[in-house]
Amino acid sequence: MKIALTDETGELDARYRARIKKIAGAVLGNLDVDRASELSVTFIGDAEMRALNKSWRGIDRATDVLSFPQDGEGPVPLLGDIVISLDTTRRHAVRYGNTFHEEIKKLIVHGILHLLGHDHKKKKEKEVMRGLEEELLEKIRGL
Repeated sequence: MKIALTDETGELDARYRARIKKIAGAVLGNLDVDRASELSVTFIGDAEMRALNKSWRGIDRATDVLSFPQDGEGPVPLLGDIVISLDTTRRHAVRYGNTFHEEIKKLIVHGILHLLGHDHKKKKEKEVMRGLEEELLEKIRGL
């Protein structure tokens, strides 16, 4: 799998970016996603995330993660793009009692599940998605 990672904040060093790619690859592998697939992960700050959230969802505030699925067809299946706000990630890590790294892993898993068509708008969908998130986080616990 090809995983393109961009850190527009400049906060993540090369070693940590490589670790995130490994995590995303492990999640995709556990979900039996086509090995020829491509995924893009971008890290931004709250100002940029707020603008994206307002533009795409009509919600005028920053959020932790947004997923933009692609059609997945063609010679190379494009899964889509995951965008994560590092500012919101830090706040949520404190709020939920997680490390920054654990919060990043949660958002990678969450974003990938959205790209694959999962949602949490309805109660049953939310239960299924949360169950998958927990299962995947357990499988990548040591990463």
